[in-house]
Amino acid sequence: MDAKTLILGYGREAREIAEELLETEGDVILATPGNTGDTGLFDGLDIAREAGKLEILSVAGSITCRGSVGHFNVTFAGNGEPVARSVSSIIIADDVERNPNFSLYGVAPSHAVVALSHLTELIKSGSNSAKNIPKGQSIAFLTGLVEESNPFITEEVMQCALKLQHEYKGQAYILTGNLKVAGNGLEALYRKSKEAGVVYMKFTEAMPDIIVEKGNKVSITYVDEIIREKFELIPDVLVVDETLQASEFSRKLASELEIETGPDGFVQSDNVHRAPVFTNRKGVFVAGFSRSVQTEGERQADAGSTALAVLNLYKTSSEDRTGKAEINFTGQCVKCLTCFRVCPYDAISWDSKVVVDPQACEGCGICAAECPRFAIKISAPAGGDVLDRIPTAIKTADMVEFKPSITAFCCSRSATAAGDLAASMGYALPPGLQIVEVPCAGSISLDHIYSAFSRGADGVLVLTCHAGNCHSNYGNTYAHQRVDQVAELLPKLGLESGRLAYKTLASNMGTEFAEMVTAFEKAILELGSSRLKAA
Repeated sequence: MDAKTLILGYGREAREIAEELLETEGDVILATPGNTGDTGLFDGLDIAREAGKLEILSVAGSITCRGSVGHFNVTFAGNGEPVARSVSSIIIADDVERNPNFSLYGVAPSHAVVALSHLTELIKSGSNSAKNIPKGQSIAFLTGLVEESNPFITEEVMQCALKLQHEYKGQAYILTGNLKVAGNGLEALYRKSKEAGVVYMKFTEAMPDIIVEKGNKVSITYVDEIIREKFELIPDVLVVDETLQASEFSRKLASELEIETGPDGFVQSDNVHRAPVFTNRKGVFVAGFSRSVQTEGERQADAGSTALAVLNLYKTSSEDRTGKAEINFTGQCVKCLTCFRVCPYDAISWDSKVVVDPQACEGCGICAAECPRFAIKISAPAGGDVLDRIPTAIKTADMVEFKPSITAFCCSRSATAAGDLAASMGYALPPGLQIVEVPCAGSISLDHIYSAFSRGADGVLVLTCHAGNCHSNYGNTYAHQRVDQVAELLPKLGLESGRLAYKTLASNMGTEFAEMVTAFEKAILELGSSRLKAA
């Protein structure tokens, strides 16, 4: 695999990741949104540019992407002639969009009422800030009074307040609701700022009244929640906090690259298997403000994690096809494109025929289970196929000694680990329990469930990840649908629908695993031996 990485965005993490990758044998392309103007963020990387290891592009128009991990083909349009590049991996690392909350507090921007980012820029400007922030001023910060704030904004507010106290000999007031200090180092920063003289005013019952008079005079009146007396604060400057959201550039990239986003619009779904920097597409990573609102330390950690993930990707061999989907074109595949539609990793493409990219395929088995013609199989060593590993139950004619034979299909990322944990914790699991580990619950087909019963199972369990936490996105959903299908048909086979059950687990739920399988064994004991076992 060629070590060439495309980094999309203008976040600080973009530079840090580029620097780490350039220290290795990798080449880097930095593509920034056209509205960033110059590329000052990347000043100092001239040696890499001169050596041909670094290319910087400004992207003003649309972006299209084809291919998959190891060979993404990206085209940038809108800068005159389209520019095409081929890369092995892609990283989204843009800055965050900041929206000042003037309307939430009923104020308008003016010389005396400014956004938090405006003040931070004045402070960062060094010597020029002296004329913009006169010494001895009183400055009041509004944060988290109407909507919940976040640790990043809290950190920024406290840092600004601390600088005003120390460097500008002013008086800083922080008016807040629920102050978010759970981030790394924020509690210490809170104590440090208080010791420096920053005044914190917490409001839990009623908002202070904020009035901006003509001439930009700001007046804040409030009732102290402890002594119940009315006070008035007249700061020289009122600083309003901001709501942060994923940039338009990040959201556009997520759409083009078919990356799942979270409920808040950031470019990473709320899935435990995506943490910290992975996405639903192998070879596409997301870092920093493109994936969530983060504190300084979290963003630094993201940059390191992303660089490491890319370097590990380069070390992966593309030759091994074990555990990958393979399509039988000799009379079975009818090009219905079911596999193309259901693949959660974009590992299947269409080019006159269906093509599986083995590097992008995660071997989840969803395509094989959904294929109506049974034209797909997951390559496995001898005896490694799921169907081959479904056990045959021992017939027990003596009902006095009846011990239910239970076949449990367990997702390797959740239920299997939970079962191992239950055993290591010393729980007595049903003696007739036999676990069939699968790469993803989505690989469990109707045929697998019917085969378990036909081989004498008294009961069948399908144990998957929790909703929203499936590595394959919807593998657990497919599994649940198939369980419901079979459960409806079991009575026609002379079997009770209660012999089949679907449950969800996380890998750390050893106790719950033991409780589930024990309760299921009890239910099967009441139903008795399967009539198919005696057949």
